[in-house]
Amino acid sequence: MQFSAADITAMIGAMGQTVTIGTVSKTGVFSTGPREVVRNDARVWTDQPTLLLSEADAATVTRNSTIITIGSVTYQAYEKTPDGSGFVELDLTRDY
Repeated sequence: MQFSAADITAMIGAMGQTVTIGTVSKTGVFSTGPREVVRNDARVWTDQPTLLLSEADAATVTRNSTIITIGSVTYQAYEKTPDGSGFVELDLTRDY
């Protein structure tokens, strides 16, 4: 199911926080800690940080290049996983 841009903005706005992608402020949902994720139809547990963005905002992120600042911590996205509904989950790393 594809969500409308207004629905995506409302959902991320309700749960998210301001992050800086490059030099531009956006809103995203930052997650850390152990949680179950699905990758390539396999369920795995991870404690890697992730950032959920709209497809439009995630389109500005270049893997292994764009600096993302959350709070005062900087990350890079090493993986972009679209979910088909208008959201993209970025797997983040501080090791760059």
